[in-house]
Amino acid sequence: MKEIVSLPLGEVTVGMQVAEAVMDAGGHVLVPAAAEVSESMLHGLARREVAEIRVVREVVEDAAASEARRARLARQLDQLFRKAGDGAETRLLYQAILDYRMESGT
Repeated sequence: MKEIVSLPLGEVTVGMQVAEAVMDAGGHVLVPAAAEVSESMLHGLARREVAEIRVVREVVEDAAASEARRARLARQLDQLFRKAGDGAETRLLYQAILDYRMESGT
């Protein structure tokens, strides 16, 4: 599962993915969202005195917690899809939403 967290610049490591665009005080984009952090990027942000940025971090979840979350999400989707029918397209959409929510942590 992925989560978005704010990290002090000193804790950000090369290879992390930027979750939200980093902007300067004037509103200019210094780093776009979804960019991969590089060493030169970290030095540039430090030069501009950026204190922290929001990054995407992979979280390892134990199997029991993951299964409990999947069951909770499935119950929510069952409620949303209760009148949608049993067609192949409906099942594909249901599974796609469940997979997305499991991956995104929503």
